[in-house]
Amino acid sequence: MFSEARTMTDQDTSPQAIPDREPPVQITHLRKVLGGRAILDDLSLTLRPGEIAALLGPNGAGKTTLIGCLLGLLSADAGTVRLWGEDASALRAETRARIGFVPQTMTGFTWFRVGELMAYLADYRARPNDTEDRTWEEWAALDPNARIKTLSGGERQRLAIVLALRFCPDLIVLDEPVASLDPQARYDFMRLLPAYARRTGASVLISSHIISDLQDISDRVIMMRHGRIMLDMTAPDIAATVRRLSAPPETEWGVDIIADQGADGVWVRGWHPALDDAAAGAGNILLPGDVERLFLALTR
Repeated sequence: MFSEARTMTDQDTSPQAIPDREPPVQITHLRKVLGGRAILDDLSLTLRPGEIAALLGPNGAGKTTLIGCLLGLLSADAGTVRLWGEDASALRAETRARIGFVPQTMTGFTWFRVGELMAYLADYRARPNDTEDRTWEEWAALDPNARIKTLSGGERQRLAIVLALRFCPDLIVLDEPVASLDPQARYDFMRLLPAYARRTGASVLISSHIISDLQDISDRVIMMRHGRIMLDMTAPDIAATVRRLSAPPETEWGVDIIADQGADGVWVRGWHPALDDAAAGAGNILLPGDVERLFLALTR
């Protein structure tokens, strides 16, 4: 199951200048239709300060559309998307400067040199006195004189991460950020990201197909399918209360079936250790399970 290493104590001690009265992200009954099909259907989600949330879902689940609506790149057909209490489609420049976004693939700006692009985009900052975090530049290890058109896919992705995070955003949104990184760069990034969040109190929403990358850093797991949220739980709650059984549970056990895999067993929520003996007495076997298996069961 997901690691419990990131505790509420870590989050409570993260430095924040002035506490925000509104959550970084509050999405209510969001609906988005594209091509006559509801890509997002009555989706609600709140992201809390200092939280790292893993956004999981198969291709076509609506993850990228959700991120587009969250960033104000797509308009909602119904519902609301608010960042720190402001409508996502009409953010003040100062509020937008608090967001760092890393797309799956960085495109454009190919005629710039790396250092030129960093200086160019820095001039558009709404908060010009922000402290720059050089950690990300050191991690990326890019030649500032290299032209972007000569960079490999992995190098461009490292540049996208630097551009998004170098000015210490309060909300970080990442859409498949590590798919093109080599194993070492991916490992180091997944180590640096939670350390950054603890140090600054930033909130993180990270979408990825590589579940193993997320299981050690996430406080919360959000699983999507067909534009809806199938499961939204904290990592400790999943570890403590979600189990896979060889057969459906007895009614008196008081647990909820969240996925039925037939001969491969059922997933239940609401489990507690006192039920272990009851399951064994009924011949119901607790089967090995992990977040990846749960994801496949909920999204197939």
